[in-house]
Amino acid sequence: MKKALIAVAIAFITLGAASAQPFSRQNQAPYGMGQMNGAGRGFFFAQQTAPIVVEKVTVEGKLELVSGRVAIKQDAKTYFVMIPGHLYGFIDGLKEGATVKIEGYAHAVPNVKDSFALRASTLAINGKTYDLGQTAATVGPMGGMMGGGMMGGGMMGGRKGGGMGNRW
Repeated sequence: MKKALIAVAIAFITLGAASAQPFSRQNQAPYGMGQMNGAGRGFFFAQQTAPIVVEKVTVEGKLELVSGRVAIKQDAKTYFVMIPGHLYGFIDGLKEGATVKIEGYAHAVPNVKDSFALRASTLAINGKTYDLGQTAATVGPMGGMMGGGMMGGGMMGGRKGGGMGNRW
């Protein structure tokens, strides 16, 4: 009986050791060693060749949806407007078709002709001007509690160190 148990134990240890070997990854670098270009598992982004040039612009026009994103078309250019999403229900008249004047910082969208990403710093609508410069720092995936959600715990998570669960 003891010999049978020892034989079964040795068989389990051998199977466990064999299944832990990376047989299917013969000529690959270990995960996280550069093969993903920092984009995460399964994504590949080409290396950017030119630096991003950011300039301060003022754009005036009607809000519309272009490819599912809020945008303003001005001449032949399309400005994809980045306004904090939580403002859409609270600023009166901020909806599709509204005429707005937006000041902010724009940069070209790579690989899309005549398209720019515009981060709004001020928004003028219906005779009122809203300063949006303070809203970007308080809302977002890393805003507020620094890393809360998706098991990050946040500063209130009760763990020593808080933040990202001592991963930094």
